[in-house]
Amino acid sequence: MTARLRLLAAGLATVLSGCTALSGCTADRPWTTAPPAAPAPSAMPSAGAPASLCASDGSYLRTETVDAAMGLRALGISLVNCGRTPYEVDGYPEVRALDSRRSPLPVEALEGVGPIAPGIPHRDAAPSPFTLAPGARATAIIVWRAKYDDPSRPPLTVPLLQMAVRPGRPAHVLAPEGGLDLGTTARFGVSPWLLVDGP
Repeated sequence: MTARLRLLAAGLATVLSGCTALSGCTADRPWTTAPPAAPAPSAMPSAGAPASLCASDGSYLRTETVDAAMGLRALGISLVNCGRTPYEVDGYPEVRALDSRRSPLPVEALEGVGPIAPGIPHRDAAPSPFTLAPGARATAIIVWRAKYDDPSRPPLTVPLLQMAVRPGRPAHVLAPEGGLDLGTTARFGVSPWLLVDGP
């Protein structure tokens, strides 16, 4: 494993556990959800999901902090079972890039992180089905490279992501802090869901 991937893996482990060098490890930490209108998103408790943000299928998605290492970026995604029954999870999140008006952007979402960053521990693997108990959490990551090597394309930053746990499930619109600075690559890779111990 290269030093870059080791650095990224360490950063992802920290981000997805809810601990950062700036915020420390706390029971409550802010995350960003795309607001329906102008008001800024507010902090919400990490142990569950407000009823108003729990989708009809019992899923709640949130974005974590973007981790950057020498042009390689990774965004953690957490899935919480906010329902009262077990939630079956398999495969990859379905992710679409949106502009600030929630219109689709010309960005390719790849299944798997290998084409972008092969060798990330526990993330560069085939999906495996599992059951998410009420209150439990699963994670996935989105990886991309902020490169500017195609002068024929304008640089692109993705402000919003439309995401479903898998195709056919209810979609959530999320606003990652700072957006996804794709440069001129116009693509990102998505890892499969991975079960996390505890809520």
